[in-house]
Amino acid sequence: MSDRQGQGSGGTAPAGRPPAERTGMRALWLGGLALLTTFFFFPLGFVLGIASLVVGIRAQRLARRASATAPGATAGIVLGSIGLAISLLAIVTAAYLARELDGFNKCLNGSNTVADRQACHDHYYPKMDEKLRLPKGTIEDLGVGL
Repeated sequence: MSDRQGQGSGGTAPAGRPPAERTGMRALWLGGLALLTTFFFFPLGFVLGIASLVVGIRAQRLARRASATAPGATAGIVLGSIGLAISLLAIVTAAYLARELDGFNKCLNGSNTVADRQACHDHYYPKMDEKLRLPKGTIEDLGVGL
């Protein structure tokens, strides 16, 4: 066997979509997942956002070198950037409110009744509003389910 398996003659890519096109679509999927997961688990959205940027930029460079197109690469970069920005904002906010969030969680863990849970909300929500310089009651009004 003179040809390597899966390469065909001349070492070209296997039949199907060109590498730039596949990579562009991969960037699109990563960007979409980054944006989606940002709202449920922001650290994963952060990682997927970075991956989407890297893969999308790589796809565009590969397409430029091959005089081809990389459909989905630009959209993947945009979606990944939005997901990255939102998750970065969430990470910075969580770090900034770490002391209040820790106290709030300890308070909730020690509460046995609905009244105890409401006391935790009444104590910590105004502290978070004040620290973020928001009008009183904003966090509660937004329905932030901490």
